Amino acid sequence: MTSPLKFICRTNAGVLIFFELLLLLTLFPAPVESIPLFARRYKVSCTMCHVAFPKLNSFGEAFAGNGYQMPGEDLKEQTVDTGDDKLFLLSKLPLAIRADLFAQTRKDTNTQTDLQGPSLVKLFSSAPLKRNVSYYFNFLFSERGSVAGIEDAFIVLNNGYRDIDLDLRFGQFPVTDILFSREQRLTFQNFTYYTTEVSDSGFKLTSDRAAEMSYTFDMSDDISMGIWVAMANGNGIATADSDRNFDSDDLKNFYGKVAIESDGQSIGFYGYSGRENNGSSVRNEFYRLGPIFNFHLSEKLNIWGNFLIGEDTNPKFSASSPNEMYSWGGFMGATYPITDDWMVSALYNRVQVLGRPTLDAHTLTANLSYYFKRNFKMMVEVTGDMKSTRTDHPTKTHTGILGLVLAF
Repeated sequence: MTSPLKFICRTNAGVLIFFELLLLLTLFPAPVESIPLFARRYKVSCTMCHVAFPKLNSFGEAFAGNGYQMPGEDLKEQTVDTGDDKLFLLSKLPLAIRADLFAQTRKDTNTQTDLQGPSLVKLFSSAPLKRNVSYYFNFLFSERGSVAGIEDAFIVLNNGYRDIDLDLRFGQFPVTDILFSREQRLTFQNFTYYTTEVSDSGFKLTSDRAAEMSYTFDMSDDISMGIWVAMANGNGIATADSDRNFDSDDLKNFYGKVAIESDGQSIGFYGYSGRENNGSSVRNEFYRLGPIFNFHLSEKLNIWGNFLIGEDTNPKFSASSPNEMYSWGGFMGATYPITDDWMVSALYNRVQVLGRPTLDAHTLTANLSYYFKRNFKMMVEVTGDMKSTRTDHPTKTHTGILGLVLAF
């Protein structure tokens, strides 16, 4: 068996070196002078909210949880004085752009070396609308060569009742944002179980149209608890039908999380329960349940993960002989900043779907990132395929990535 590292070194090594030199010579001399959206607004470094772009630290998570507003912030300082107190106009246009460029090598396809630049171009916008009310929006201009459209678009209402920490989010967003945001991961490799489609409907734990409520309270001086409950359409972010309905049936899905945090360490439990009909009203009922953890073992070392089990009662939507299908999966990650410029991270993914072995996954990813600027990095990543070879998986899928990620 060829190891991922030997594979990367032996195949297309000269091509990878060429990519690296080309990127160094053509892109790096033009440093990114603009700063991302929130850093520009508050005139602070990205490190206030990020361990390393785009991964948030505890302050960044609290800032996002507060509706992207600073506590006690005077919004008048960010607006144009028109003399009309009912008119809210920001003095600066709240926009930011993220672009990802990659070169990938793998041996299980006809194209073993692929230039993927840009792999992704995304426009962000977020701003307060009034005290405790904000919006967030991002649009995928390009995702693997096609215009994907609106990815996230939602309104956040914070401290919704007499300044109690009761928050509401309404709109389009990932149903696993309350676990680990795929948007904030440091690796190119994804959180595989979140994107696995067990049933024929295509349901997965990604973006949906939902209403989400959360409440946080102190259990003691050192321990706090958070509770999240939400309702979602359950069919993702498909376009509306001829009746202008986004949901494909009259069934709604529900999910939530309970978590306890103390001194930056947190553990919790997530649950998702759903029902879905196909065009002939044949129903599949399903759930996803499991724990979540996020531990800081030292000042620098952070390990985190999520494990879920699932059951689908009729994933193939059979009217005559429905068969249950069980699945389980999850991931564990680790990050460690070596210096102010270098970050190393690892991600372990495992998925098993009983009855659909082609959906099984077992990978280990190592990523090394160098930050030229807080918002501009180069990354080298290797993912090893640990899944056993068999009839439905005759070849190991080791991949290597060299890329640039920038936001401005």
